[in-house]
Parts: sequence; structure tokens; C-alpha cells
Amino acid sequence: MEWRCEWCEKPHEENDPPCDNCGHGTFEKAVRQVNHEVVPGGTVWICQDCGRSHQRNSPPCKRCGGADLELREGPPEADPLDEIGTSWLDVLEPTYVAGYAVVAVLLGVLLLSVVGVISLPTLGGPSGPPPVPEAPGSADTVGGLSLAEVEDAYVAELNERRTAEGAGALARNATVDVAAAYYNKATVAAAAGNGEKPDTEVLAQFDLPCDRPVLISYPVVPERTGESVRNFETETALATVVVDSYVERGNAFRSGDTVGVDVHVAPNDTVFVTYVVC
Repeated sequence: MEWRCEWCEKPHEENDPPCDNCGHGTFEKAVRQVNHEVVPGGTVWICQDCGRSHQRNSPPCKRCGGADLELREGPPEADPLDEIGTSWLDVLEPTYVAGYAVVAVLLGVLLLSVVGVISLPTLGGPSGPPPVPEAPGSADTVGGLSLAEVEDAYVAELNERRTAEGAGALARNATVDVAAAYYNKATVAAAAGNGEKPDTEVLAQFDLPCDRPVLISYPVVPERTGESVRNFETETALATVVVDSYVERGNAFRSGDTVGVDVHVAPNDTVFVTYVVC
């Protein structure tokens, strides 16, 4: 009596598993005569994802990697993909290919930036120095005096004192002026309770003509000037008193070539002065 595989039912002359068609390890006695001509080509396992034929139930699929194979009897159907000779490159989705290309370009740009071939913009916000903040009080005029002219008179008086001490005169610099204005206005705002006093490290964000600037910042209260700032008749008179306030505290003149200065009068008539030497 013939034997057949319990799994795929292929007939065998002897009870000698495993099945040479599907690899199953158990045979059973045939209860009906199997006509070999009915199933020319035997049985095949068809991938349910791409349709590829397999001789054994041994997933994954050799073409697409699918794990779902279905047993079918009869000759294998013609597979159009086999006729045109497809490969993994042929079945890749165009969207994925474009995505891989974008990733490759980004990685290339990042690598060039790391080795210094190109430079990338700073992440997290615009680069450059911070804007000069608003501060309570006056930055332009007070009591009929121009604070811009007070600043000019301040530099002139400061240079006169420096020359007398052999320290050398300083030239006014517009970029250093902006750095001094930022620090001075932020200091006035902090004194009024609007934020914290700025850190001197902020000067590194300005394009200063030196690597190690010297920052001097101090307030001059009305008691030190001897009268209200609004009672001074000239800008030079106010500037002289403000320079005196610095010198009288025993502060030394710092070496450098350029200077930036900012004078701001708070609502309580305290004069805030910041100057930066490069």
C-alpha cells in the first residue's frame, strides 16, 4: 500500500519520512489511490505577499521576506515578476529612495561642517549681539542737557585724566559704544526690578576690536553729585562730576586704545555710567 505525507499529501512508495516535497516528518497510509497525473508538478507553496513559488514551506520568502506561505496543488502559475527579472532595487518604493537620498545629503553637510569645510548657521535663534534693552529714566536728555554730549564730555575729561597719569588717550569706537549701552541699560533695568544684572560674558557677543575688553560700570547717586542732575548748567560740568566720582573711588585707569561709553539717568536722578576699554 502507498503512503502519503500527512501535511502535503504527496504519495510515497514507503513509510520513509521526511517528505521529499515539504519536509514533513510523518506519513499516513493512503486511503485512496492518488492519480499523479492530476497534480502535474506536485504541490507548491505560494507567498501570500508577492506570489513567488517555493518547493518547501520554508519561510521567509526568497523574494520579499514574507512569512505567509500557502500550500497549493498543481503546476505553479507563471510569475510575471520572474519573467522580467526583478530585484530588490526594482521593488523599492520611490518615496523611500527619496528619503534615503535626503538623509545622505544631510549627513554629508553635517560631516563637512564638523571638519570645517563649510559653516552652518547657529541653531536656536539669530546670531549676533543682543539688542539694547529698554530702561526706565532718560537716555537722551535730562534737565535740558544732552546725554550724548555728556558722553562726549565724559571721554574728553577721562582722556585728560589718563594723559596726566601717563595712561594714554582713548579713541571713541561705535561698536564698543553699543556694547556699553547694552550693559548700562540692562543694569538700569535690573536696578528697577526688571530682570537680572547682565553678565560681563555678554560682551563676547559683540564684534569688539579686542579679545579681552575691560568693563567699568558704576552709579552716581544725587548725594555724590551734590545736587540734582537737572540743576547742572552744562554737559561738561555733569561729565566732570561723574568722572570725579570714578577717580575718587581709587579706581585705576585701564590700558587700551578705544573706548565706548553710555550715560543713563534713572527716574530717581541716579546717573548710571558704563564704559568699555579695548
